[in-house]
Amino acid sequence: MKKVLLAAAFLSVLSLFAYSQSAEKLTEIIAAPNATYGQVAYIAGVYQGIVHEDVSYEHAFETLQKDGVIKSTAKANEQISLKETAFICAKATNLKGGLFYSIFRNPRYAYKELKAKNVLPPTADPDMTVSGRDVIAVLNNCIGLTGGNK
Repeated sequence: MKKVLLAAAFLSVLSLFAYSQSAEKLTEIIAAPNATYGQVAYIAGVYQGIVHEDVSYEHAFETLQKDGVIKSTAKANEQISLKETAFICAKATNLKGGLFYSIFRNPRYAYKELKAKNVLPPTADPDMTVSGRDVIAVLNNCIGLTGGNK
């Protein structure tokens, strides 16, 4: 019974998240074999409500960069690594982490925290590039851990 309720809750959150995105951009992100910083910033920014769904990836990227979520040396069209994706998704969902993530709040410990919480597979490489589907999966799993956008 718990599994059925948990699955229903997860699908509800997933459908709400997918509905709030622009269908065209969401389709483009899902189809991307290598996600970019701009695409991840767009997804995270729209989820947080700090970026409108009609803005460009570059605008979303600049907004999150000004907030200090994205490192200043990155470029909007640059491919993003798994540890950077984990960090942006953890920040977007206000993930409460363990000791090191709570103290340092950086991509390395966000990656380790999501790995410890089984959001990321044990064999995942922190420096691998991620697809658009991977980005959405990581964000949805972070939403599941935190209970959604409150």
